[in-house]
Amino acid sequence: MEAIDLIDNYLQTSTISDNDIGQIRINRELRSSLCKHFHVDKNRQFAIKLLNTFIEQRKDPDKEILIDDLMLGCYILGLHRQIGDCLIIWKAKNIDYDSYSGVDIQLIAFAGVAPTISFLQTIAADDAKDALEYVQACFIGGDFDNLDNYFSSDNLPWWI
Repeated sequence: MEAIDLIDNYLQTSTISDNDIGQIRINRELRSSLCKHFHVDKNRQFAIKLLNTFIEQRKDPDKEILIDDLMLGCYILGLHRQIGDCLIIWKAKNIDYDSYSGVDIQLIAFAGVAPTISFLQTIAADDAKDALEYVQACFIGGDFDNLDNYFSSDNLPWWI
């Protein structure tokens, strides 16, 4: 299966099947293909659907969605550079203790640290305030020093 096959299936059905999720989870070549595809050919609706599917399955004790899977969904969504999506990624980071600890903070600041902080400062919701505090602390701690490299098409993250 190729990335374009997954996206075509989604465009025809508006769903991402459990079989497709299973293939994404176990096929490292497919994961890499998805990332390379989204560096060039964006489909934000698919990216949102994929991450939301991972989030819902992570919450289901009968499903096995690993941190790597969540980060893949976050990464693909982040490639679309829609600043408001940082809150969807924050939601993924906050599913449970392991996701909070494991999902890289760099995924939230995909549009750049300053724009992310500026955006979060405009949102009154508690989750945005929490994200803002965390991003600011991570900025001070140097966690974003190599952000451009993190999202580079030449250097896919190790977990893909």
